[in-house]
Amino acid sequence: MKYLTILSVSLCLSAIIHTASAQFMHQRDFKPITTQDYTNIDGTPYLYDTWQQGSVILVNGVSSKEKMSLKYNLVDDVVSFKDKESGEEMAFVVPVQEFTLNLNNDDELFVRRFRSGYKNIEGSTPASFFEVLSDGKIQLIKKFNKVVFESQNIGSASKTKSFMEKSKYYLVNNGKALPVKNDKKSLLAGLGDKQAQLEDYIKSNKISFKSDTQLGKLVDYYNSL
Repeated sequence: MKYLTILSVSLCLSAIIHTASAQFMHQRDFKPITTQDYTNIDGTPYLYDTWQQGSVILVNGVSSKEKMSLKYNLVDDVVSFKDKESGEEMAFVVPVQEFTLNLNNDDELFVRRFRSGYKNIEGSTPASFFEVLSDGKIQLIKKFNKVVFESQNIGSASKTKSFMEKSKYYLVNNGKALPVKNDKKSLLAGLGDKQAQLEDYIKSNKISFKSDTQLGKLVDYYNSL
């Protein structure tokens, strides 16, 4: 009987400690985000102005077991999430290694994957996020960012501020990133070999170099050769 009592108390203590640990982890890993005032700027600093369902992997290996409501701020290059209880926008204290956004495109699920950790790319740091369009031996990645653009109409004394989105593409081979453009000449030059097979694939699949999805498939095909 004493053994059962001790076991019961031990299990209760274990549950209490686990709960406290889980709560501590939550408080340690997340905090309310300090949002900047963008009310005088046209547009949005985010990739999508509305919350999108997705998942995250932190640099310590912890991953979200459930889908989260996420936003990606292109001005600050950070991803945040909406707290389920308070509805507040929250910041990750532990840096995010990778995150996905799950979008519905014509009733089909479309997943966009973003990853940090790329080095020696001008204008970025290892904490910067890049969208991964192709994830094979040769990677095709894309960098998004937004800057505040100021304009003034002729004859007007007032100036207008708006967000301008910019993007760049890179081919990554053995950790080295080569800047490329989303056109046939630049991509084929960056891939280097197997030009004949790639030309045939482009022609037979009518690849549009304005479609990131099709660009990713082209590099996927190159990696399969």
